[in-house]
Amino acid sequence: MIQVLERAMNIIEFLGNSPKDSFPLSEIASKLDLDKGTCSRIVKTLCSRGFIQQEVPRGGYQIGYKLYHITSHHVENFELTKVARKNIDLLAESLNETVLLAVVRNDKRVVLYSTTPQRNLIIKTNLERTVYSVCAGRVIMANYTPSHLEKCIIRLGLPEKEEWPEIYESENPKGALMNEFSRIKKNGYDILEDGHGIIGFAAPLFQKGHVVGCVGTYLPVIRMTDKNYILDELLQCVKEINQKLVLQ
Repeated sequence: MIQVLERAMNIIEFLGNSPKDSFPLSEIASKLDLDKGTCSRIVKTLCSRGFIQQEVPRGGYQIGYKLYHITSHHVENFELTKVARKNIDLLAESLNETVLLAVVRNDKRVVLYSTTPQRNLIIKTNLERTVYSVCAGRVIMANYTPSHLEKCIIRLGLPEKEEWPEIYESENPKGALMNEFSRIKKNGYDILEDGHGIIGFAAPLFQKGHVVGCVGTYLPVIRMTDKNYILDELLQCVKEINQKLVLQ
């Protein structure tokens, strides 16, 4: 058992030394002097727990979202949180609603940071959600490069009907999905009512021309009195964070 744990940690450390790169199973096994079958079983387990991830089917492996969330020591995510935190706190204070900073890891919307007001009825979002099911995930995907977006859709398949019912009103759901992503990208934000009395707003964050995450806010529909005010405050918050990210 101890030997298995040591091998798993060696794999995580190996991938963690080059967090932006991905490595095929054969290279991981060779570099760590592991039997390929043994390495495959350990890698499969680590993937299932989110500690490492595979970007595309049969592709290479890299550090997964769970480590980003647990440690907050990954440079990009740490810096993103550091840059955005003050603005997110101010937005939450202004709106008196839950505000979060999110990224996409391992095909999940993952919360890096959130702040929740002291009120009788509050919305606490799950740390992980499928990208299609929340506006934060949709906003980030909409701002992927065309090739990255296409790979994601191939890997994930189309959303379940419950996740995105509007696209199934079309005879061409994939075409409708791409149109939705184009609309979100053009608008620079997304607003989504989940059918359970919750409405979410999200807008993207960019660094060096690439989407790196988003800021979102969620609240009960019954408490929303001015949608335009919420959207304006969110977009101003995101604008200020994006200006800071230019300097990083």
